Amino acid sequence: MQKILFGILFLSTLFILKTAPASERAPTGRPEQPNIVLILTDDLGWQDVHCYDIDEPSPMETPNIDRLASQGVMFWQAYSPAPVCAPSRAAILSGLHPARGGMTSVAGGFPPRPRSRNAPQVAPFYLARMPMERFTLAEALKDSGYRTGHCGKWHISKNHYDYPQPYQHGFDSSVHDRGVQSRMIPDRLTEFATSNPKDPYQLDQNGFPFDTPQQAALEFIQKNKEQPFFLYYATWLVHAPIVMRSEALLRKYEAKLGVTLTPEHATTWKTPGQTNPFYCAMVEQLDYYVGQVI
Repeated sequence: MQKILFGILFLSTLFILKTAPASERAPTGRPEQPNIVLILTDDLGWQDVHCYDIDEPSPMETPNIDRLASQGVMFWQAYSPAPVCAPSRAAILSGLHPARGGMTSVAGGFPPRPRSRNAPQVAPFYLARMPMERFTLAEALKDSGYRTGHCGKWHISKNHYDYPQPYQHGFDSSVHDRGVQSRMIPDRLTEFATSNPKDPYQLDQNGFPFDTPQQAALEFIQKNKEQPFFLYYATWLVHAPIVMRSEALLRKYEAKLGVTLTPEHATTWKTPGQTNPFYCAMVEQLDYYVGQVI
């Protein structure tokens, strides 16, 4: 099996890179055609993981991401291409700054118009999707003999599932699914995941719910372990909805943060993220899924 090069990118700010050990590298000091896994998280605060915690201790437990950081390279001035989702994803895949690539927002494709009758300025026109002819990282690696796969979130157009799809931008396979990041019905304090095999979010032996994108990532790695591969694992975590399907993990952070969940919290939380047991549990859940992949 080829050695794997891991990178984890937060849409907020940071990049962590792990390469093969020196003893397993080519004479030039670089791995020979390593497998590449790019993990992209969504809306994760850069100080919500311990390895980037520089002031008050973060209550979230992220041992797997921290381990990846300790074995790799941490960047302190690696900023997201844009403050929102779609242009950041397009920039990461294409290598073009959002202004150069023509994608600067999460929506577009309509004629520019003023925000109000008396608005002094009009926003420029921007594309509704990344153009088909835009050359991507996946296409470059595919041309170099890599098997390419995507799982999780795509969103390089005005709608998550709009054209063009991953197959049109160099990916051999794609599993486009929200996984655990779907709304809990009727609310987030009921209908928790169980150990029942018929439960679509069945808890595993460690008490974490089944997540389709994460499972797809594991299956892609296993299926392609004998050839060079590039996996773009774009998890929906920790984007809204802010929900936690593992009741045990939610109660863990309820106790750790010293808060008491009430019926009001089924739909509302009014204090910052690091005081929110739902969000904190989501960050640990993300870390667990990353750990399963790495």
